[in-house]
Amino acid sequence: MNSFLKRVISAVIGLGVIWGLWTFLGITGLKLLALLAVLVGGWELIGILFKPNDSRAHRAAFYFFLLCIFALSTLYPPHAAIIFAFFSICFCLLSLLTQKKFTSLETMTSFQAKSILGFLYVGLLPSFAVRILELPQGVLWFLVLLGVVFAGDIGAYLTGMAFGRRKLMPLISPKKTVEGALGGLACSVFVGAVGAVLLQKPIAFVVLLSAATAIVAQFGDLFESQLKRVADVKDSGRIMPGHGGVLDRIDGVLFASPIILLGAILLENQLV
Repeated sequence: MNSFLKRVISAVIGLGVIWGLWTFLGITGLKLLALLAVLVGGWELIGILFKPNDSRAHRAAFYFFLLCIFALSTLYPPHAAIIFAFFSICFCLLSLLTQKKFTSLETMTSFQAKSILGFLYVGLLPSFAVRILELPQGVLWFLVLLGVVFAGDIGAYLTGMAFGRRKLMPLISPKKTVEGALGGLACSVFVGAVGAVLLQKPIAFVVLLSAATAIVAQFGDLFESQLKRVADVKDSGRIMPGHGGVLDRIDGVLFASPIILLGAILLENQLV
């Protein structure tokens, strides 16, 4: 079974899961899906950021703090920045108090930096996706987020396969091309225009928002590729055939969530 067919099957299954959760549980089902993504994605992130010989206690503390950041930022979104800062500081203090578990100061500093990066990546950013669901027309905005990101991913893959010539960032992701990125952007903008009609919002604004979201989502994909390349791993996991792990599927969504959230807030006059 080729890679594209695996991607299609995984995408269909994923859409079916989302539809089923929304049908039977409403917004709560989508929030539970976000929680599951953080639970699995956070575990995958440990395998990417840290080495097997790193302290198990430190890795367990990282995972616990990451889940706390996501949960509390979701429950109390106005205080998300304070929550992120609080747990980041606590983790740094914990690592300082247990410095004997590190082989050197450089190792400890690297572990602290990677941990705070992980708190941002899989702790704070997913809370913005959940916040979208709580807006007026939140479910539609959430679907626009997924549609723009996933259409861009599929468009980039197909366009890159057919017309890709110039490498985009070969040191980070050798297979990605400039042509693929432009094709993905075009597909994302088209989906954004459809979303504007469904939302009954100004098409020009939503199209520009979709373009910005698509660009940021592509950088989110590149960011995860950078992490995997440094860690010398091909995929974050194997839970999704054709896509790898959960992080391989939602990397663009994580980066794009605050962009869509900001645009939706501005349009809904909710910037308070």
